[in-house]
Amino acid sequence: MNKLPAPPMIEKPESSTTAQAAGAILHLAMRSAQELTHLVAEMHSTITYLPSPLNKEHQANARHAPFPYRIVAGSFALIAKFSKMFTAHRTEFNQSLAIRTQAALNGVCGDKLESWDSPLATPISLRSENGEVLDMATWAHEPAKAHVLFLHGLCHSDLEWQQSANHNQFYSELAQLGYKVAWLRYNTGRAIHHNGEDFADLLQLHFANKGTPLILIGHSMGGLLIRSASHWAEVQHHTWLARLSHAAYLGSPHMGAPWERVGNKANNLLNFTPYTRPLMRLGNIRSRGIKDLRYARLTADNILPHLPESVNHLLLASAWSEKHAENWIGDGIVPVASALAQDEKGDVLSAPLLKRVMLKDINHLALLDDERVYQELRTWLGIDKLLTKH
Repeated sequence: MNKLPAPPMIEKPESSTTAQAAGAILHLAMRSAQELTHLVAEMHSTITYLPSPLNKEHQANARHAPFPYRIVAGSFALIAKFSKMFTAHRTEFNQSLAIRTQAALNGVCGDKLESWDSPLATPISLRSENGEVLDMATWAHEPAKAHVLFLHGLCHSDLEWQQSANHNQFYSELAQLGYKVAWLRYNTGRAIHHNGEDFADLLQLHFANKGTPLILIGHSMGGLLIRSASHWAEVQHHTWLARLSHAAYLGSPHMGAPWERVGNKANNLLNFTPYTRPLMRLGNIRSRGIKDLRYARLTADNILPHLPESVNHLLLASAWSEKHAENWIGDGIVPVASALAQDEKGDVLSAPLLKRVMLKDINHLALLDDERVYQELRTWLGIDKLLTKH
């Protein structure tokens, strides 16, 4: 059996002061300015050397730009380092707008934030219905009919679930029936397989020897995270996977997201001439998590992980309108075929306990609040009949 790596620690950060938050934002601004300075230096270097516009071999080098560029970039780096003296290790916001902004920032450039050791990088954590950090060991040991965990999508946080009236009604029903519910918050800009490995290791630490069933419900990227974690659990021979009874994937792009493919092709056009090539760096600022959505890369070696056979799976797709059900627009972000894991040859993913559902007139974000989605979840979990008895 492979040795289990140390899982990431779930931190319990205190709310950041105004000075700490300002320091974190200053650190981000300075590191971003440093990157922008390098980009401008590369363009200056290219213009100075005047290569042929069709020269595909020329590589811009910031070292060939005038020395002041290095002074400016170094100054930004020094200020960024100095600003961290006034920040907490992690920045924890209480205000809804700040939490949403941080989540969006992590989705766009969360891998950069992590590499910069930015206080704004969101660590993986378990959250309560009030957004407070939960101790996973305590939550996992609470007596329950089952433990239910919701996973958000790209650029989102647990707030997107909890500010939905129909979701909160569903949560109340689960609690009434004896289920213990929590929400995962994580950095969606990291590579999906990195998040998947960390998530799987956390579940192994706390659910390896539990008899209570585990239910995972993911929206968009959150569904891909479930699949990535399940794959890592199989590779590492984790025992928590035997506790996983249900896994739902709501609008998850199992076959990839066409908008990322379009964006990548548009960005590659900048490689046509050495004068625009440095601008590719701007397009490439988008996070590894976003790039992984191009073709749904879920593992380090980019293989297609199968669905665990002993788990009840729900693949739920939606279409913005009747005509979009058959084309690549789908719910506005994810095509129906991608959410159902199907291509022109048929089903790409299969399992003995797999259910596919397609709902119409729902856009991608509305999946979090549409009553029909929660009714499908009630039926799939078999709690609709239990609710009628209460």
